[in-house]
Amino acid sequence: VWIDMESSEHTDDTIELYYDLFSRYERLGIAIQANLKRSHEDIKDLVRQGAKIRIIKGAYRENAKIAFKTRKEVDENFLNMMKSLFKDANEFGIATHDSKLISHAVALSKKYPKKFEFQLLKGIRDELKPDLVKQEFIVSDYIPYGTNWLPYSIRRLRERKRNILLLGSSFIQSHKV
Repeated sequence: VWIDMESSEHTDDTIELYYDLFSRYERLGIAIQANLKRSHEDIKDLVRQGAKIRIIKGAYRENAKIAFKTRKEVDENFLNMMKSLFKDANEFGIATHDSKLISHAVALSKKYPKKFEFQLLKGIRDELKPDLVKQEFIVSDYIPYGTNWLPYSIRRLRERKRNILLLGSSFIQSHKV
């Protein structure tokens, strides 16, 4: 089970809740957003406590004082966070549909063999999954669950317009005749 991360106004409370629950449920994981400038330090602290971490890009519009504004900056932070996890963490998830970041993770896994998994939203970039499995990586389909799954999914599509293209591409790939 993973605790997802919402907008930055909830970050401290979410991490505090995670620590409280983690003391009782050690298989519990937490998502940390690469778009927030604080996140690299957060994962270092979490790793020291033995936490199970999923890194995500983050899709919330945040203030420039606390968040990276360009895709390049977010990707660079994601990569740096990923390097830290490969070097220091025991178990983690890489949640991205970005081919370049997936390639970096594959390369890092050869240098630092770790227990990790790729986590992709069900229905998005499905064409990548069989190849990753063939390479003996664990691949999990991320499926929003609960009473708010539909609003959550719609929000994810709205926040990152590229997800609509990825979803459409995956749909076409899976329905080729």
